Amino acid sequence: MDNLTREKIREWQIRRLGIKDQMQLHPEKTLELSRVLDLMDDEHAAILGGVAINQAEERPTFDRTALPEQSLHHVPGRFDLQLHVAAQNPEDLSKLLEIAVYELQKQINAKGAEVTGEDRRFPGAMSGTLGDYHFELRFNDEDKHE
Repeated sequence: MDNLTREKIREWQIRRLGIKDQMQLHPEKTLELSRVLDLMDDEHAAILGGVAINQAEERPTFDRTALPEQSLHHVPGRFDLQLHVAAQNPEDLSKLLEIAVYELQKQINAKGAEVTGEDRRFPGAMSGTLGDYHFELRFNDEDKHE
């Protein structure tokens, strides 16, 4: 087993332990967290099956600064999400979207209800054998958006 595969397995194990901890802390979320664990099992099987490809060499990396400003039409609102997902096939894309939505929902539930009167940004990302995603969730609590 090469070092890259070992590293991916370690990252996978750490994420899985985190989700299991969440299941113990929040039994009411067991069903949705078990779905995430199922997705992670597929990722683990791919790692062990040797289909892990060094994706950094095979596709360009995401760079938020490379997006032309005019390509994004900004509509003022309380919530703003920028999301990028990259995968090798439709099944992996679907799984990554599910994981990203789960992580985003945690951010919204944990931080979205807090009104602070300021602009707040919360980035998130994951990379693995399925592909990767990057997001930035922005909460704008300024009075002008009421």
